[in-house]
Amino acid sequence: MPEDTYTLTKDKDAICRIIDRHIEREESNHSYRYTMWSLAWYYLNGARRFDVFDPETGLLQPHHLDEDGNMEFQSQELLSAIDRVVGVLSAMDVRPKILRSGSSLQQIRDRSIAQVISDAMVSRERAEETLTEFAYILTSCGSCGIAGHIVDSPTVGLTSDLEVVHPRELYAFPSTGMDHTKQRGLIRERIVPMDYLVEKFGRKIKTNIEKMYYFDVEAGQAPYDNEDFADRLNAVGTSPRYNSSYAIPGGGASTDKTKYSLVRIRELWMMGHRNTVSRYVMTSGDYVIVDEEYTDVEVYCPIGFARFMETGSFYGAGLFDLLFSMSREMEKLLKSLFNNIRDIDQYGILVLPQGQFNERAALRDVGRGLRVLPYEPDAIDPGFRPFNISPMTSGDLPGKTAAFAKQLLDQINPFRDLVANKGRVDSAAGLGFLDEKNRQLMMSPMKAIEKAFSQSHRAMLSQAARALALSRRAVPVSNLTLDLAGAVIDPESGFASFSDNPLPVISNLGITIKETNPRSEVARKQEALQLYQAPGFQDPMRLMLLSLSEGLDFAIYMEEERAAYEMVVKNCLILYGNGESPGEIVLTPHTVLPNLQLRVLTSFMAGPQMSLSSPEVQDEFMKYKQFLQQGLGNVLPEGVPLPEDAAMNRMAAQGRQMPRPQQQQQPAGAPR
Repeated sequence: MPEDTYTLTKDKDAICRIIDRHIEREESNHSYRYTMWSLAWYYLNGARRFDVFDPETGLLQPHHLDEDGNMEFQSQELLSAIDRVVGVLSAMDVRPKILRSGSSLQQIRDRSIAQVISDAMVSRERAEETLTEFAYILTSCGSCGIAGHIVDSPTVGLTSDLEVVHPRELYAFPSTGMDHTKQRGLIRERIVPMDYLVEKFGRKIKTNIEKMYYFDVEAGQAPYDNEDFADRLNAVGTSPRYNSSYAIPGGGASTDKTKYSLVRIRELWMMGHRNTVSRYVMTSGDYVIVDEEYTDVEVYCPIGFARFMETGSFYGAGLFDLLFSMSREMEKLLKSLFNNIRDIDQYGILVLPQGQFNERAALRDVGRGLRVLPYEPDAIDPGFRPFNISPMTSGDLPGKTAAFAKQLLDQINPFRDLVANKGRVDSAAGLGFLDEKNRQLMMSPMKAIEKAFSQSHRAMLSQAARALALSRRAVPVSNLTLDLAGAVIDPESGFASFSDNPLPVISNLGITIKETNPRSEVARKQEALQLYQAPGFQDPMRLMLLSLSEGLDFAIYMEEERAAYEMVVKNCLILYGNGESPGEIVLTPHTVLPNLQLRVLTSFMAGPQMSLSSPEVQDEFMKYKQFLQQGLGNVLPEGVPLPEDAAMNRMAAQGRQMPRPQQQQQPAGAPR
């Protein structure tokens, strides 16, 4: 942190006033942002008319019908563009990935143990679900937060609770103006149930209720649906604008069992050194619920914040900010053009003598598009008859105008190449080019997402480490990979116990996400096959191992190969143990595919973790390697490939599907 680190007073009454006034000031400064966020929600959900606008509060009154009661014309071009960008961002793998800061054995162990804890808490399903919601708000609103907390369940143990935080709830602290690099803290303002505070902080909450901001709503009703506060909240469907005037201290809690109490709280995290939290404060009204300073313990802010596009301020700009005005004008233009085409091209003008018949009765069923021009008959020209004036055609003007509007919309969209339909691409080079193009276009928001989720993962890992320090329970190892070498894993239960594994020092670890720039599975397959078919690189086993390690499905039956791969990975982890004392593995004469296992084992033994291990561990690995070598059976003459390798080479050269390699001769015996 810079030397000019902002300090906060110790006076509790002053703290409440400082936070309240800060938020009130920031709300007036960011009314435009509230307005745009409300517009984004309504517009993307079909509203097209906003006839009430309060710039002071950002309150909008949307309508889905026009003045005549008809559905408003919608092109949904903007929604489609946002959806495609969200689809690209949602392909990221935001599960935690732990990086070691050095190459010592202890650092290898810390990284592996931290990875085990993180994998146990954050599931793929929860990460994907959260990312999709996060990416939508980030793309449409320009900013979004992600909060990471742990839940200690008696049935499933430690799990993650990833929460998407709308930018309306987040404020920089102190006020940064045009230089958000001066930010020294983060404030979150939200509404929570009274029961949540009581459960977390005890009965003292209810004894101080008169000092807090709270109100009652009907059971099952969202707070922004409450009629008493509707004038200070955005309409139903958006998120509430939390204003200090709508919930005042001393309002009186209801005893009605059909209602429940809500409390508006404000949380402040003050930043310390090395991205840690130096102080945490929670207030409501005139009451300080929590005020903690951290001097001898590492605590991290649980909220990561991302900006879609940088604006120089705390909040970023989204795709909606860029395209809304042009998209709305294009819709108005297209609506006008379509109406003109319908009226001009479909209907002519009927010229009728005036007063000769009941025009209203005669024309009541022909539709309002038919136009009638009355004329006064000339008495000296009795032969004049009614006639029809043919409609004028609008020609190609509407199409050219619409195409021009679409072109303008595309030009101001920085992601136009991403959202455009590229058609079908089958070549590896073409797929690689598109993937690289997409990565370049999305680099800024992808890096922002990586930073935000990494912050949350670090906070959750720190929370989990403190919880495990108090109760050293075992955690399940959900994903066995060779990267976990150094963590002691029980081969029977598949759990890692912290009686055998020391808790890692979080500040010594780098934390990121699994994959920032994911490539499509099709592109990865094409790259793998292209490398395999290159002269001098035809190695069927390497291709097989690549598909097993990365989960690539080449439509070949690989059940036996997968079992062999998982077996050797498990054996390596168990045998390595903590790098000092080797574990014990069971080897039988029925070892599956020893050639495949030998390749994996040899690669692992060539890594840096093996050179850092004890001589005892290295000796056990050499015994394992010798055992697998014995299982290879008769060795073919030099230069003669194995039969299955030769067959796979022929099939690949012909562009055919590769069959499963046949099982090798089994070993006759096993050591130990």
